[in-house]
Amino acid sequence: MTYTFEMAAIPFEVEYRPVKAMRLTVYPPDARSTEVHRTGGRVRIAAPPGTAPDMIKKFAASKIKWIEKHRARFLSQSKLTSPLRNNSTVYVWGTGYALELVERRGNPKIVMGPGTMTFCVRPGSTKAKRQEFLDKWYRTILKEAAELIIKKWEPVIGVEVKKLYVRKMKSHWGSCSYQKQTLRLNSELAKRNAECLEYVIVHEMLHIIEKGHNRKFYRLLSRCIPEWKAIRKRMNTGG
Repeated sequence: MTYTFEMAAIPFEVEYRPVKAMRLTVYPPDARSTEVHRTGGRVRIAAPPGTAPDMIKKFAASKIKWIEKHRARFLSQSKLTSPLRNNSTVYVWGTGYALELVERRGNPKIVMGPGTMTFCVRPGSTKAKRQEFLDKWYRTILKEAAELIIKKWEPVIGVEVKKLYVRKMKSHWGSCSYQKQTLRLNSELAKRNAECLEYVIVHEMLHIIEKGHNRKFYRLLSRCIPEWKAIRKRMNTGG
């Protein structure tokens, strides 16, 4: 059984499922839907069978701020994503570049110039292939930058990052496996200012020594990145 309701101008989808407790998921905007794209994506609540609608609405009300934060993040990410066509704007480390597509034989190649990104592609290559190469390029430059930042902070924090993974992620800037001491970073960070990457890396590295978001964790974060709140706010609002 499913139904919908609206609260704080946010449409909720409710689905009764065999789960032990209510779960809430915020989805990225659907590029095919203009209205959803503007508002930041749909929200779904999975609830145990028989849960009263009043209890579900109370649960939704308690998550409004959390939902708004994640929807703002999705919208800010979408602002940095442009179609791959001539003169569209692409972002690298927080700076916008005019895209110049050049068809030529040979392997794809990206050359950065003053205010311009020249993207050399094979004649007749598909949009999907071009996007795949660009995404790979973002992963490469992000990993190179991240490895330097990790080396800088390992002796300061007193931890070792044993493995770094970079991939395109829909809902997180980064994550940490404190048991394995590994980090995962969102390749979309390559479009943001370098300070955003450093903040995310330090945040995740601190989870190796402090699992939760408790007072101790935020004390450590404030010592390492005193301006972390301002950086996080800019990231989530497209600044």
